[in-house]
Amino acid sequence: MAEPEYACFLNDLPEHPPVGCSRLYYGAEVCFWRLQSSENILAARQWASHINWHFTLVTPVLGEDERLRLDSLLQTILPELAAGDEILISDWGALALVRAVRDDLTIILGRALSGQKRGPRILDMPLTPEQNEYFQCGSWHNREAVELLAEQGIERIEQDNLLQGLAPLTEPLKGSLHLPYAMVTSSRNCSFRSSAACEPCPAPCGEVFTLQSNETEVLLYQDGNTQFLHNDRMPENLAELGIDRIVKHPQFN
Repeated sequence: MAEPEYACFLNDLPEHPPVGCSRLYYGAEVCFWRLQSSENILAARQWASHINWHFTLVTPVLGEDERLRLDSLLQTILPELAAGDEILISDWGALALVRAVRDDLTIILGRALSGQKRGPRILDMPLTPEQNEYFQCGSWHNREAVELLAEQGIERIEQDNLLQGLAPLTEPLKGSLHLPYAMVTSSRNCSFRSSAACEPCPAPCGEVFTLQSNETEVLLYQDGNTQFLHNDRMPENLAELGIDRIVKHPQFN
């Protein structure tokens, strides 16, 4: 079995790159206000190129105002990217924006669009084998969905490392698995951001804090507008699951 590709999701670029990785994920997934400036994004792409890493620009969930801002950002960035670079979209509204500037770049589907069932309380539910399989699937675990993605030129989706396990992807779709932080839920509201602000938030945007509930023993981590859980247990059957890339998160992004 071929070894998976290892990528690293970084927003603070270290002097010495992490060992064992060959791709940089850079950008923001769920909060537009964490997306860096075009200057910083192009500098990150140059950093990756200098150490012979591939580059994946991560774009976030969008509202209409954010969609217009992202359009302006992409018009500056995309002409500078190489054909082997990737654009990760977390919102279907970003697809046309990318294609309008470059139709040769690889687009991958972010985990915000995976449709996975992420709640930790699933572990406490008495499930039949058929029900357990349902909770291991997302939006793209069927032939019709894969064909829909293929029509859009999308061959890779990003996935969270679910506590209840993962169902195999339908070929020829390939998956990337994010470790160790799995998204649970996200909101348009953020307690760290002023509603009057019109500029990107300073990094880090706020202190990460933990959440406990009597309904589950699993600890949740609140980071900005999104909650995560920690799961660093790597599935043993990556090839059977259709996963050929691991995306490491050394810290919250």
